[in-house]
Amino acid sequence: MNWQTTYPTLATVMEASFETLCTWAESLPVPTTDVERTVLRRLIARRHEMAAAQLREKAPHIADQLNDIIDRMERAGIKSPVRRM
Repeated sequence: MNWQTTYPTLATVMEASFETLCTWAESLPVPTTDVERTVLRRLIARRHEMAAAQLREKAPHIADQLNDIIDRMERAGIKSPVRRM
């Protein structure tokens, strides 16, 4: 599989390392089919989950501060583009 032009399978995405997910997210072409769009959405969601887990593990105080900011935004009626850590 040529990772620069071919989308991975969903199973491959679920087993990939954080570094691989980042490389795919930055390098894959714009999705042109529903399957590619689904793979890209899941890839980005998994990358976010892994990043959140790493942040929570290595710098919990920063994760808490980010969650506080997100809570304040939501109380002010602003939808956060970032999910809670």
